[in-house]
Amino acid sequence: MSERRLGALTASALLVLAATFGCSEASSTGGDDTAGNGGEAGAGLTLPGGGAGGEASGSSGASAGGSSGAPAGTAGAGGATSRFAEVGVCGQRGQSAVSADSFEGYEEFYLISDDGFGVDICVVRFDVGRVGPAPGGCDDCAWTHEVEYRNPEVLTNVDGVCANSELGFDSAKIEEIDGSRAAYGFIPEYAGHVSVLMKYDETSASWGPNGNANWSEETGGLGFRRPDGDCGY
Repeated sequence: MSERRLGALTASALLVLAATFGCSEASSTGGDDTAGNGGEAGAGLTLPGGGAGGEASGSSGASAGGSSGAPAGTAGAGGATSRFAEVGVCGQRGQSAVSADSFEGYEEFYLISDDGFGVDICVVRFDVGRVGPAPGGCDDCAWTHEVEYRNPEVLTNVDGVCANSELGFDSAKIEEIDGSRAAYGFIPEYAGHVSVLMKYDETSASWGPNGNANWSEETGGLGFRRPDGDCGY
């Protein structure tokens, strides 16, 4: 084969590879939704003071502390195609009674159908209770606590979707969370305008926001919500 023919074939191959790479980048989902943007349909969580937590229904991307999944049937990062036919919204929410020296309530991991506009099709609830003091460093927090997840209960599991979805709540994952611990705090005006539940990250040894939250000093009522973005099922 002549050098001119070989050079032409090599150039053509490079153009095909470049076009393919560009298409895969354009098809992957992106964005960075922070917790509390927009409203979530069918969540059913009322926060203290009559407010409601919010989340961007059907949004791509992730909120603080969460990760996003590629919509079903489309190529996500790395070119993988989801095996799930439907897309919902996954996240975490909770309500507790909290004071300076006590924390007792529950948290739920959930999946809402129809891009977040449908109903709860998976809800796994854990009791949460204080087990000791949290690490220092959350200087603006009204309080901090270390809590433990206990007594898991599957409240909703339509057609086995808890395990058979990107939420992935099979028995092994539930057992992994049961008995685990987390350190929480609350800041009434994070970044000057929004109240958030803070969580301590042991890997970075630092505190960061873990979702929108409201807390009443008078009643002790805490409510929070952290949407994690699109979730195939």
